[in-house]
Amino acid sequence: MLYIFFVLNMECELAALTTLLLLKRIKITNKKKRRQRRWKVRYINRDRQTKGFYISTFLPMKIRDPSQFFKYTRMDVSTFTLLLNRLRRIVQVRKMNKPISVEERLVVTLHYLSQGSSMQTVAWKFKMGKSTVHCIIKEMCQAIFDVLHNDYLQPPRNEEEWLSIATSFENTWNFPHCLGALDGKHINMRAPNNSGSLYFNYKKNFSLVLLALCDSQYMFKIVGIGAFGSSSDGGVFQESEFCEKLQTDQLRIPRDAPIQGYSNQQDFPYFLVADAECPLGQHIMRPYPGHLLTEEKENFNKRLSRARRVVENGFGILAARWRILLQTINADPNLVEAITKACVCLHNFLRVSSPAYCPPDYVDRVGDDNGAWRRELSQPLSSIGTSTHRNSTHRALQLRDQLAFYLNGEGVMH
Repeated sequence: MLYIFFVLNMECELAALTTLLLLKRIKITNKKKRRQRRWKVRYINRDRQTKGFYISTFLPMKIRDPSQFFKYTRMDVSTFTLLLNRLRRIVQVRKMNKPISVEERLVVTLHYLSQGSSMQTVAWKFKMGKSTVHCIIKEMCQAIFDVLHNDYLQPPRNEEEWLSIATSFENTWNFPHCLGALDGKHINMRAPNNSGSLYFNYKKNFSLVLLALCDSQYMFKIVGIGAFGSSSDGGVFQESEFCEKLQTDQLRIPRDAPIQGYSNQQDFPYFLVADAECPLGQHIMRPYPGHLLTEEKENFNKRLSRARRVVENGFGILAARWRILLQTINADPNLVEAITKACVCLHNFLRVSSPAYCPPDYVDRVGDDNGAWRRELSQPLSSIGTSTHRNSTHRALQLRDQLAFYLNGEGVMH
């Protein structure tokens, strides 16, 4: 019996070893063969360090032509240097015979983001390989986000910061208790592999959704990037971490308080303004639906629309300055998300650091929706599709009626 057991064990071990060898052979057979490089550096790229765009055009432009430098990088030289110094702390340059400097990597990335060129076009201009440009853009977009988001893309941390936004909204747009304008846009991209219809939107494109909360100065305070393009505006919001924190009082939104200047001293909640696709709630104010509305409701919708227009201006400036967002980005969803995050961080950074980035005539003003960014875009970013989340509580409907009564009475514009 002992002999039989020993033989059976040997047979089992032999079978297991044979199976392991077969699996290893199959793995080696199925492993993708690495493409053989025909040359280390293409012939047309060998004079990059003497005739490439960075050496031959960008550096002279940086010294002699500030206006063209701004058009090319969306920033002046001092702001460019400030960003470059931040990036030098974290971007590692490979040790090789002819390394690509951090400055040249930044220039490649800014050109790609600001002009909306394809990676192949950028590669030809800078005399680099397309795969090299792809790696640079991927690395630098993540680096830009890493060095900027802590200072320029942080949600309000306490009641005082929220109240500062609300005060600015009331002073600028005459809309009280408003903590920001909420909206979402599609970022078009190529069809991801094996994704089915997840990214397929109602415009018949493949896209990711950029959901953003904007303050009265066109700064993005909270963003959500990466939702499937097939989702609606309200659906994206309902499923977002931001919505969860809003509903569970984790955002430190100010406590209800009377509206300043209103004789009715009842406490009224602070809220976000959104379009008709978002759900009406205690902290979300949207317009009255329908077409046959009373004059009071029409006036309310106009006032709310004017306050909500700041987020449209924010998206408009973002897309006009970083035109890659207007293209169908030829990249996988992870890189598209990194590109979008970098553009949003650059937008906020330049709104603070460079007045030329958004001059006064570049955005809409009271009574005028003809900001310069509108004339630069033949087609703005696509809005999100119809929402199915439209059920509103009785309390939310009462709050909207109460605010409409104030705006048509003591809060009417003069």
